[in-house]
Amino acid sequence: MPTLRPSAPPPDSTPEQALLVALRSRRPEQRRQAAERGLALGAGVTRDTKVLLLRQLYVAHVELRQLRRAAEIATQAASLGPLQDIAWHDASRALAALGDSHDALLAQRRATRSAPPERRSFQLWGLATLQHHAGDVDAALATLQKAMRSAQRDRALLRAHAAYIRLDAGRPARNLRRTLDTLRASPNAEGYGRFLLGMIAHLMGDEREAIVHLRAFLRRNADAGVAKELTLREELRRARLVLAKIDSH
Repeated sequence: MPTLRPSAPPPDSTPEQALLVALRSRRPEQRRQAAERGLALGAGVTRDTKVLLLRQLYVAHVELRQLRRAAEIATQAASLGPLQDIAWHDASRALAALGDSHDALLAQRRATRSAPPERRSFQLWGLATLQHHAGDVDAALATLQKAMRSAQRDRALLRAHAAYIRLDAGRPARNLRRTLDTLRASPNAEGYGRFLLGMIAHLMGDEREAIVHLRAFLRRNADAGVAKELTLREELRRARLVLAKIDSH
């Protein structure tokens, strides 16, 4: 008579296994279900694992474009402690996409206050971006100054962003040529750097250069996932508007 072997446990029978399934999921529903199964294990979920499972649940709801629920989940994750600044930043992104600029700014301010030194400049940059989009130029420039004091590799990007904000508000930008040359020579010249180079070129009247950089920025993000599209929503909109304006001439 053959010996019966015990059946293998389900692939997500522990919180850590559920987290791994969620991380590997390609479909948002699958990601959501795996994260919810991991969270449902209750007492077996450590605080660190719970935060990571909540972030996967947040990502799933963003991918499903359920942004209000995504913001609620990120806020819940922020209350737990680990990776608090990232959770507040996630909440801010979802709230901004919902058009709730006031609460988005509050969440991003909490992200800056809770950020460890290595992420402080990034979170301040996120706050400055929201302040600029809300029309508060002085606050955005002051926040970027704070970001530059703690910045390491992204200082060239922050200087260029400050120049863009000044020009966008009709103000002069000092040492602009040096700022642009430094950005072009930095690792940040691609990606967001392309957006800044294109927008600055447009504001300086160099439409040919603006076209080159803004088209490269849009191409780079043409296949961006929903989460990245959410992060760059306003920049993508502005880049398309400028290119449409140039094409109409």
